[in-house]
Amino acid sequence: MNKIFPGLTVRQHPTSGSFYAQGLRTIPVGSYNDIERRINDGTANRTIAATNMNTTSSRAHTVVTIYFDQFIKNAERETKKMSVINLIDLAGKISDSRFLN
Repeated sequence: MNKIFPGLTVRQHPTSGSFYAQGLRTIPVGSYNDIERRINDGTANRTIAATNMNTTSSRAHTVVTIYFDQFIKNAERETKKMSVINLIDLAGKISDSRFLN
């Protein structure tokens, strides 16, 4: 499999202590088709390997964040509404005892 983008490294900021993905990019989209295209790009970049339970098990954590901006104009002013959706897929074995409690 040819990767389009290299994997990202998670870093911790030296003064604030917050975590961030080094090299993370924000890509503007204008339609559902654009979102779907970007999700497909990400899926093509995932690292997969065979396990005893699944021949195409994901070996990569995936985070997709979608920012929605809505602009509402009327005669008096323009209002902006913002929403954020995070879709998260953590790689690993779901039957892991740490997640069964």
